[in-house]
Amino acid sequence: MSTLLYSREQPMAFNGSWGLRHKVADIERATEFYVQQLGFRLDHQNPPHTRQLSACGLKVTLTSDEALECASMSDVCDRGSAGRSHIVLHVQDLRSQIENLKRAGMVFAKEMEVSPNGKHIQFEDPDGNRIELFEPSTLLSTLDSQIVSRRQSFNEWMIAILLSLLILGLFLGAMAVLLFVNK
Repeated sequence: MSTLLYSREQPMAFNGSWGLRHKVADIERATEFYVQQLGFRLDHQNPPHTRQLSACGLKVTLTSDEALECASMSDVCDRGSAGRSHIVLHVQDLRSQIENLKRAGMVFAKEMEVSPNGKHIQFEDPDGNRIELFEPSTLLSTLDSQIVSRRQSFNEWMIAILLSLLILGLFLGAMAVLLFVNK
């Protein structure tokens, strides 16, 4: 588990990065690009403005709803900028994380938002870079754990099959050598 320091006394614990969020001008075009050109998999969509994609453990959330995202930040949001990105950190118990950050002096422009994907809130680092804390919904967490479990199971089966084939190959090779040596 990693930590993000928000005070010297109490570091905030998070479970890792959830991924990267990209604001795009055309959600369909961007989704097609990431899926068709870059090989990302479409994991989840929340029409009409959000798509979650993944590849090699990286999650990219595409969003075209500028009004919603810009409203969550104060006057620093450039409503005309489609390429503004930020890091998304996966946390547990977002409500308590927010309370701890408020006690440490963090000011949020907006309250926590709840969506079908989960709960989230954004704030800025001292240089104005956006950071989003995200607690995925139970459904997303369940899907992630099922995917990991299936990958592990598949890998275990593949190792067993490959080892069996190797042993069979060695056995057949040894039998062939014995047959040729006896002649």
